Amino acid sequence: MKAKRLLTALGELEEQYIEEALPAIRPQKRKRLARWTAAAAAALLIFLGTVGTAMAMSPQFRRMVYSFFRIEQAEPVPPPSQKDGAMTQSDIGGRVSAKYIRLEDNRYDTGFGTLHRVDWSEDGSTIKSVRFWAAEDELVMLDTQKSSFTATWQKETYQGEIYWCNYQGEISLYANSPRSDNSWYANSIPGRTDAVLLYLSRGRYEEHRSYPMLYHLDTGETEDILQAAEQEELTQADFYDWSGDLGKVIFIFFDENKNRCFYYDVRTKTLTDLAELTGINIRSAFFADDDTLLLLQAEGTAYSVFAYDPASGQLVQTLDSLKAFDEKDGILFFGARYGLYVEPTGELSVTDLKTGTKTPVSGFTFTKGGSFLSNRSNTKFLYSAGESTSEDLEIAQLGVLDLTTGIFTAFDRKAHDSLCEWSLGWFDDDRAEIRILQEDAAGIYLYGF
Repeated sequence: MKAKRLLTALGELEEQYIEEALPAIRPQKRKRLARWTAAAAAALLIFLGTVGTAMAMSPQFRRMVYSFFRIEQAEPVPPPSQKDGAMTQSDIGGRVSAKYIRLEDNRYDTGFGTLHRVDWSEDGSTIKSVRFWAAEDELVMLDTQKSSFTATWQKETYQGEIYWCNYQGEISLYANSPRSDNSWYANSIPGRTDAVLLYLSRGRYEEHRSYPMLYHLDTGETEDILQAAEQEELTQADFYDWSGDLGKVIFIFFDENKNRCFYYDVRTKTLTDLAELTGINIRSAFFADDDTLLLLQAEGTAYSVFAYDPASGQLVQTLDSLKAFDEKDGILFFGARYGLYVEPTGELSVTDLKTGTKTPVSGFTFTKGGSFLSNRSNTKFLYSAGESTSEDLEIAQLGVLDLTTGIFTAFDRKAHDSLCEWSLGWFDDDRAEIRILQEDAAGIYLYGF
């Protein structure tokens, strides 16, 4: 089941904000796997076909001073209710709301602000149903849609079905792709309910390649959004990072023992090799906003950052030779404008990669064993600390650093002895989630800061 969830991460946008206890996949001292583009370590920046959600920050936002607030009241985590679908709510120190939801079993998964469950036939060959729920004051079943597609890429035909729902202006989806050399996956697009991104892929490991199509949910038609399949580089890409309007894209592929990073303007069909243009040995690249690219240069375990404006051609180095994060200090990238920097002393700063500005978080000291995950909009960082085992995350402290308010709120917690907490991540842009298991039950805990 754990291996299946890992594979599923390649087909679901929301899965990228999740940490799990998966020791068989990542045998390191901390038994976790950070699932999304540019999560746990700067040296392992991986982009899983993400869609940019850059947002305009006001001058007040950029000048904000961040402060740490630790809630004195510890959270007494209760066991799940005995009734399937039951929800218990509590308040933690007047600053955090918690919902504890009992689930029938562990066959539930999460989308962006939704839960879904897939029911299979007895032999596991066909899907009987896919159901979606919203977690409001109670679980509310949503209207599930099913769309079929047929698409062709490089003389290969791809077919499949996408199950989806529209909840509060966002698409949550489940895409069941065959596990083969020629497969596909789908990602929702932030703020859009008319279409999703469909990635047609082939090959494995170093030979893996994927190509994006825009799939229109209302008409069932696929659109070659790049409209440039004749350019060979566009057919070799492995990972993509999009501007918010899908008008520009950065794509990366591995060639001759190095990453090659390209920038493509969809409207003008202009293709740019970023390394050749800038003269920088680029390890990775992503959008700071719709007009600015961030280029990462790696020399050993040190990273430098450059801000590049394609319209003017201006290239500015914003950070120089920062150590890659190694579980106790260094720079943390999240595939977006804002990152985090941990000093050797444990002091934490929010780092604006576009300008190079570092803003300290007053009152907080990072200790080894802590971890951060960015939400989709890169406006909040989910913090957790504790000792993980092979089967349990053992989250002893949970918190959120909110860039929009300038406050880092955290609290201690003590899980019930019978619980196994196995997954931590973002449920949506504002709520964190912890997935739990018992011998006879499953559940999800939601935290709003």
